[in-house]
Amino acid sequence: MMGSGEHAIKEHAEGSTIEVRVHPSSSRRGVEGVSGGRVTLSVQSPPEKGKANKEALKVLSEALGIPPSRLEVLRGLSSRNKTVLARDLSPSESRTLLQKP
Repeated sequence: MMGSGEHAIKEHAEGSTIEVRVHPSSSRRGVEGVSGGRVTLSVQSPPEKGKANKEALKVLSEALGIPPSRLEVLRGLSSRNKTVLARDLSPSESRTLLQKP
């Protein structure tokens, strides 16, 4: 993950929040890095009927090694910029897991 991710991942009472920017309808799928204080995710699904949100949570859950059920979009359901809650994962754990290749 490029950058430190310090501003993208913050502490929350239930775990950590991760600021993400989703690029829907992409040719690639995965965590692209950190830019502008957000973790950038590319998904292949189009931004319609929650498809891109669902795939974004799946991509993030795979990178963090947790089930998608432990992730929740707190803000930005209809925006490319989202705040995602990762339950039971500290900010330092989240940063470490997202930095793995």
